[in-house]
Amino acid sequence: MNESQSSAPPVDSIAHITLPIDDLAVGEAFYVDLLGATLLRRFDRATFLERRPDRAHEADADNSPLHLAVRFGDGPELHLFLQRNRDRQTPPPHPHLALVVDADDLLRFQARLRAAGVPTDGPRRLGPPGHASVYFADPCGNSLELVTTGYRDAVQDGPPTMSALGYAWTPQE
Repeated sequence: MNESQSSAPPVDSIAHITLPIDDLAVGEAFYVDLLGATLLRRFDRATFLERRPDRAHEADADNSPLHLAVRFGDGPELHLFLQRNRDRQTPPPHPHLALVVDADDLLRFQARLRAAGVPTDGPRRLGPPGHASVYFADPCGNSLELVTTGYRDAVQDGPPTMSALGYAWTPQE
């Protein structure tokens, strides 16, 4: 290998991560209202048609360009793309998006999810002492995790029971 092939050019950061959703309003209610993400952009049907009338046929496609852009803290943008006609199955353990929370807020966040009708599993420890995770899924079947370190309460050891995390959800008023 010559020098140009031996090492990759540097990557500065992750710009965004995408997850599929099947309803923009439900996605916004879940990620912004329930989980506390900041809504950066809403690229809904009207916005898309206004900005890209030449691509109007794409607006109603199964693999739609319509999406929400949200952010948690200083992390990369999370783009929630409208994907129609997806099968919602048991949420898989991987891939999943892990959201860092303070150890003192883990159980409060879990209670918030449960009060909104979102099933959770945990707290569990898969890492070193003090590590704790609560697993759950979004309304579209994407696996999510709340993760913390410095946790002092009881935890279960071992991987989550993902089969208990599938559900149908509608935003609460």
